[in-house]
Amino acid sequence: MKKSLSLIICGLLLIMSGCYDRDIIDVKPGEPIAPVTNLAYSINGTDVLLSWNLPTSYPSDIIQPVSVVVYVYRNGTLINTITVADAPTAYTLTSYNAANTYRVIAKVQGAVDTDDINMSKIRLSPGVTVVF
Repeated sequence: MKKSLSLIICGLLLIMSGCYDRDIIDVKPGEPIAPVTNLAYSINGTDVLLSWNLPTSYPSDIIQPVSVVVYVYRNGTLINTITVADAPTAYTLTSYNAANTYRVIAKVQGAVDTDDINMSKIRLSPGVTVVF
C-alpha cells in the first residue's frame, strides 16, 4: 500500500514539473533600463564605499526617482541584497574582511507606471559587477 502510494505521488510530481510555459519568465515587456556606469569601490578599514553613475535617461513608463539594488556575494555565496532608494550614487558596505573575496552586482530598479495586472510593476536593468 505504501509503495503504490509513493509511486502515485512521484508520478504526480513528475507530471506537474515536466511541462510549463517559460514565456512569462523569459519575456519582460517594456523598454529596458540602462545599467549603472563607472561602478567603483574604495576600501577604508572594514568599510567599502561603492559608487556609480546612474543612467541619464529612463523609459517613459518608469517612475522616478529610481532605486539601485546591490547584491553582495562573499566567497561565492549571496550574503545580502540591499535596495537603496531615491536615485543613489553610492552605498557603504560594512563588515569587510580582506580574507574574503567579494563580488558586488548593482542594478537600477524602476517602478513601472501600469494598471495591467499581468505586467510587473518593477523593472531591473542589467547588472554591473565589481570584485574585490
